[in-house]
Amino acid sequence: MAWINEIRLTGSGKKDAVIRFQPGPNVVAGDSDTGKSYLLRCIDFVLGAKEMTKVIEEASGYEHVRLELRNDDEGVLTLERHLTGGDVRAYAVPISEVVAQSASDEPHSDNNDASKQDPKGEEILAWKRQGASKARDITSRVFPFMGMPEEVRLRSNDKGKTQRLSIRTLSPVFLLDEAMIIGEQSPVLFGGYDLTARKRMFSYVLTGTDDSGVIAQEKREIVQAEISAKLSLIDDLLTPIEKRLEGDTTVDDEDNSASRVDTTIEKLSSLLSETEDERTRLRDERREQLRLQQRAESQLIAIDELLGRYHLLDKRYSSDLERLDFIAEGTHFFDGLQDSVCPLCGQQMDGDVHTHDEGGGITDVASVYQSARAEAAKIQGLQKDLQQAITDLSARWNARDEERKTAAFEIARIDMRMDTVLGPARRRTRTTLDELVQRRLEFQTLKSDRDEVERLRALKEELAKQLPKGSAKQTWAPIDPVAVTALSRVIESVLKNWSWPDDVRVEFDERTYDIKVNGKPRRAHGKGFRAVLNSAATIGLLKYCQANNKPHPGFVVLDSPLTTVKQREGLETGDSNEDANIDPRIEPSFWKSLSEINDDIQIIVLDNKEPNESLASDLNLQLFAGASASDAERKGFIPI
Repeated sequence: MAWINEIRLTGSGKKDAVIRFQPGPNVVAGDSDTGKSYLLRCIDFVLGAKEMTKVIEEASGYEHVRLELRNDDEGVLTLERHLTGGDVRAYAVPISEVVAQSASDEPHSDNNDASKQDPKGEEILAWKRQGASKARDITSRVFPFMGMPEEVRLRSNDKGKTQRLSIRTLSPVFLLDEAMIIGEQSPVLFGGYDLTARKRMFSYVLTGTDDSGVIAQEKREIVQAEISAKLSLIDDLLTPIEKRLEGDTTVDDEDNSASRVDTTIEKLSSLLSETEDERTRLRDERREQLRLQQRAESQLIAIDELLGRYHLLDKRYSSDLERLDFIAEGTHFFDGLQDSVCPLCGQQMDGDVHTHDEGGGITDVASVYQSARAEAAKIQGLQKDLQQAITDLSARWNARDEERKTAAFEIARIDMRMDTVLGPARRRTRTTLDELVQRRLEFQTLKSDRDEVERLRALKEELAKQLPKGSAKQTWAPIDPVAVTALSRVIESVLKNWSWPDDVRVEFDERTYDIKVNGKPRRAHGKGFRAVLNSAATIGLLKYCQANNKPHPGFVVLDSPLTTVKQREGLETGDSNEDANIDPRIEPSFWKSLSEINDDIQIIVLDNKEPNESLASDLNLQLFAGASASDAERKGFIPI
């Protein structure tokens, strides 16, 4: 588990806004509009909220919000995000070191790729994974730091499809803003989206078991779709075959007709038997010569392209040599220049000692000449090698061209030989034989069509038997009753500490994923008691997870749990007489119980109401006095 150690806003030319917390209870109390709720929004934003949902005038000019977390293994994790949005930077050092390093380093961009790792230990995390991306995000870094697995799978619908648990889905169990804490809907389901995943998240927190072993019903539907697709394909194959067989009337005499055609074909084939071996040999030879011709032609194309490039390179070499020759020859005329501007550096050539050392120029004319000649010699050597390569390629081109011509000649010879040997008689015999073969094929096609129709119809019937009838509704086990019962007992103990009677009874309503107290749903109370009961459930869940070693961040932040509580002789405004037996001292009991929480967990309360001064040190109380604060008092989170 982890806890929040510090939150800090920084900006160029702005005084840092800093607040620090400690394990156990923490209370930030004071007037409205002093930045208390803004603290929760900062935490939510750094942990991957799409945008900063609360914008206050005092934060104008601030650029970054940083959140420092600590864990039981003495680990440190600082998360940083620009207030305009974007990805999140993570550091394994305290905020103070990050700020000091940022002050000494050059500004860096906030839009870098989320997969890059800085050699100093800085890591850029995506604020949210997009689509099927596997990039490291906030969850990838924060979950292991909090002692939770990086990859947790939750069922997201009734068909068994699963999705990854993210810090955003988990946030309702440890971040309760003012709207959630007084809302009629359970914080777990607040907002009305991803309800199945939210419910499974709550079950995972209670039991420590995720849904990675769930087999999705989509697999069954895929099988059904595959069978339907096969049936459709069979119908598409049957339609043209059945249409061809509609006019077939030769079934009875088909065998005799086919036999007569086969006999005739055999007689005609015997007439060509004497030349069959030669024709076969000639065809094989022609095929081989055609292969040689095609290979030669493809190699000629490749050589032509390569020669073209070599000739272009040769021209480039010649051009470079002419340029270098011009430079070398031109150095002889530098000494003849009078009262002229140096073409290399732009200085007046007035007889004084003239160098080009400044700007990295050439120091003397001789070095220009020698450099030009040396470069020319290098290019000439390359050009000589290129000429040799061109010569070799040209020789290869001539050899391939000769192969192509020879193969073409052989193909023409073979074609002429075959036509001469076979002659007109063979062509007539072949024509007759082709007609008979075509007729035989028609008989064979008809028989094949009938066989194929029978086979396809049998296959269609077999597939139809395998096709599932309807779609069975998937059923899932309810949330673990033992776990929710144990959680209810913990919440009961919290309520008793807050002035509820000893016989208070808490139940979990699986339909609303909310609690009922003495049979009355939480949402049936007024907003003040709803806030108190939500706070009790949230703190109770944290205590349950800590005691049973279940997955939980280790801290909760509650915004305004007592602000709306207005009791008058045991009654909250808007409540029924059923609440009259509740001790009217909820507020002092709340503060007293909170002060007794040990350091194994962390609770941060943001509220307008203040605890008794005697409990201030036990609660790590920090007061925001507002605009009327004295010099010794703090006005709010952001310095003014």
